[in-house]
Amino acid sequence: MIKVFSFISKLVELKITNNIMELNEITLHEVGNDGRTIYLYYDDLAGLYLAFGLSAYYTTMVTEPYMSYSEELQLPVALLRRDHILMLRQGLKKVEHEEKKFYRFEMRQTVGEEGYSRWSSKIREQHYKIYR
Repeated sequence: MIKVFSFISKLVELKITNNIMELNEITLHEVGNDGRTIYLYYDDLAGLYLAFGLSAYYTTMVTEPYMSYSEELQLPVALLRRDHILMLRQGLKKVEHEEKKFYRFEMRQTVGEEGYSRWSSKIREQHYKIYR
């Protein structure tokens, strides 16, 4: 499991570093997250969708994605396979979708940030335990 986590983390870092425009978009979405929106970004190198920050946190309330941590963005990142996306599509309202680019889902109720700091710290600690 640690090897998979490590490999996926490196793929995420490689992809993020090469897409500065996405960095700005991700940051704007997560800073302005309304407490019920999940933003997903497609990573063509890994063939997975990625969710960052609060969006990553909210995905864990619907499915069980692989978790990592983006050193570049200083945010947790959820890595979602096709089966994770299907669960999100079944349980949430799809607001926007551009195939193999982007998804935006809305949760039925506002969740907010309660519990996010503790959860985020745990993900960060796991990440640095592997890399340091």
